[in-house]
Amino acid sequence: MLQESAMAPIILYDYDASPPCTLVRIVARLVGVELKKVKLNDVIQEVATTEMTQKNPQRTIPTLDDNGLIIAESRAIAMYLISKYAKDDSLYPSDPSKRALVDQRLFFDFDIYGAIGKIWYAVIDGKPADQTYVDKVNGGLETWNRMLEGKQWLAGDNITLADYSAALIVSTTQNVPKTEFDPYKYKNIAEWLSRVESSSQNYADEMKVFRDAVQPHLEKIQKRSK
Repeated sequence: MLQESAMAPIILYDYDASPPCTLVRIVARLVGVELKKVKLNDVIQEVATTEMTQKNPQRTIPTLDDNGLIIAESRAIAMYLISKYAKDDSLYPSDPSKRALVDQRLFFDFDIYGAIGKIWYAVIDGKPADQTYVDKVNGGLETWNRMLEGKQWLAGDNITLADYSAALIVSTTQNVPKTEFDPYKYKNIAEWLSRVESSSQNYADEMKVFRDAVQPHLEKIQKRSK
């Protein structure tokens, strides 16, 4: 017990308006891990400091520091937190066949999130969204809808990391300015999002933190475009 109490807290370099950071916060709460959050304000400047570059040469957030073990990439952090701290493997199965399905879903939503990021940064720079990326996101929504046909969850018989990650990305499409993404027009997605939202108060709480943090950015973009 003395050794445990002497261990450093688990540190998360965090930004409330970041979907990847939001995923880590959700998972930490789901597995009962208390994080010491270091809130970044000017992310681009702060991740480029010498100290942060030494910790994470990618200069990205989220970055996790668990007693000197530094991990970047939200999905890698989530997998680690579940594998080390969760009471069971329901969120990220240890069985190779079940885990492979979760991993596949995670790789898919990561690809779609990349397209969302391209659209977001174009809009911030005052440029029109590249139609290629818009089509990719719309195609992703259609694919998620097909994946959910006749199913409650994306990867198996219970909710997993794949559901929490994808639900966050799907919900994020509604926060991309100057686009008209509508995940709720897809019946399977709409019903699934409702199930994910109601599955855990932790998820709902962190999604509110994310939406509240994004809102000022959306309002700035709207004012600038008038």
